[in-house]
Amino acid sequence: MKAPEIDESKMSEVMELIEKAASIMEENQGSEDPEVKRELRGLQRRLREVTGNKKLKISQFRQYWSYTSLETMAKRALRLPPQKCDVTDEQIKKIVVTVFSGSYIKENADIIDADMDYWLKFLEVNTGLENLSDYIFYPDLVGMERSSSLEQIADRIIADRIITDK
Repeated sequence: MKAPEIDESKMSEVMELIEKAASIMEENQGSEDPEVKRELRGLQRRLREVTGNKKLKISQFRQYWSYTSLETMAKRALRLPPQKCDVTDEQIKKIVVTVFSGSYIKENADIIDADMDYWLKFLEVNTGLENLSDYIFYPDLVGMERSSSLEQIADRIIADRIITDK
């Protein structure tokens, strides 16, 4: 199971925009300088144009290096957010069991952060569960055993999902 592909030809430009914005924010923490704000708005506008994601906020890239790589951030920016769709119980189970298994993580180590983020967001959007990562990584926070299997976790997500009209 793979997340939607990204346009690799845009990676270097997106990385450059993110790095420049992060540097400006780091150097000007708390600044109310109108020129700094104008430059950041320009970088945000360009990033949205390049990625096609009109909801990207430049502030989400502040100090990205403290928790992930520049390449992962660029991949996240280039991957459009998942949309609500008619996902079946079987598809939910397949995503949980496949994407969050040790073998998938090992086989996809170079893209795993961006992929996992995508699939977590996909499941959040399509189940209505805002705390979906708790189910996957901390099942004890949602009333399950810490050692619950991915199959059990998937079943619980399916049971707890919030059905809404589109």
